[in-house]
Amino acid sequence: MFATGSQGVVPAGYQVSVLDSSGNNEISSNDTVIVTNAQGQEVSRSQLSGDDIYALRFRESMINSVEQSGKGWDFDPGLQLVKIRDSALNPPQTRLYTDRYGWQQQETVLERNPFWEVVNRGGQRFLLARTSDDQGNAIRPSDALNDLFNHPERYSVDCATPMAIFNLKATLDTIGEDDFNRNVGQLTLSGWYDQQDGNYDGGFIGKVRTAQAGAITVNGVSNLAGETALFDPTQGDTLIPGNSYYFDKPGDNTSDEQGWNAIYLGQNDQGQYRFWSSSVGVVNLNFQPGSWQPASGFTNYYLGAAIANPNIDRLQSWDMDGSVRA
Repeated sequence: MFATGSQGVVPAGYQVSVLDSSGNNEISSNDTVIVTNAQGQEVSRSQLSGDDIYALRFRESMINSVEQSGKGWDFDPGLQLVKIRDSALNPPQTRLYTDRYGWQQQETVLERNPFWEVVNRGGQRFLLARTSDDQGNAIRPSDALNDLFNHPERYSVDCATPMAIFNLKATLDTIGEDDFNRNVGQLTLSGWYDQQDGNYDGGFIGKVRTAQAGAITVNGVSNLAGETALFDPTQGDTLIPGNSYYFDKPGDNTSDEQGWNAIYLGQNDQGQYRFWSSSVGVVNLNFQPGSWQPASGFTNYYLGAAIANPNIDRLQSWDMDGSVRA
């Protein structure tokens, strides 16, 4: 984050050290980060802000949970977005719920297990956390979320929903259970849907650039109008571990193979770029020289200019006990 350039590369021999201003043996705000090159010369010096601490701890939590998840959840063909396996209700149940605007709406419960339900709202499937079990005992949002990780075999999802799941998990691990459960509300998952504001950003701060038709060609196939532009550091695009990115398949905006959402984990010792995608796991990539088209892994795709950064303002507002700042 401090030693990498916009292309996510740490130059050979670079070292990062921290001057512990508080003497608490932990990275905290007002500490000074110093980057030196292979010759021991100082390249940069910066003081950590409160925003830096939230970003660092969120990204650390994100990478840890991704690394421990293996391949994650099975991919659900047919673009159903979310599914609980072997849990269909027969017959489905219809009930009322209150939407985020305070209006009463109808939903149909299609599937249920001890922690989650799949409901149909207006033709879209949502994975909805249960608030109580069959005996009326309360279910905490953190317990429902952790069941997705403890028992991934129970669930299948598209490749976008895991981005929102990992965002929530990194938030939980960053601010702790009490603050998470106090603020998150009833977990509602479906692709990039964010229950907090109704936007389709997965709870991240997203930035997307699109390209004109024919601007990008991969293995003889050109992009359609509206597909993502090619990742380009000269346009301000940056590779930062813990961010979410998108590999776009040019010429395809309808099939379930049109793209892969992926979390960047940094480089390995061989200089390959490490990305994680659901049902695939970690993929080590080399990009073609002078291009952001993979030379291996994700072939027939290109790294698009769709970047999701952590929502630092939300993290800070949810950290009500100040544990991250401490």
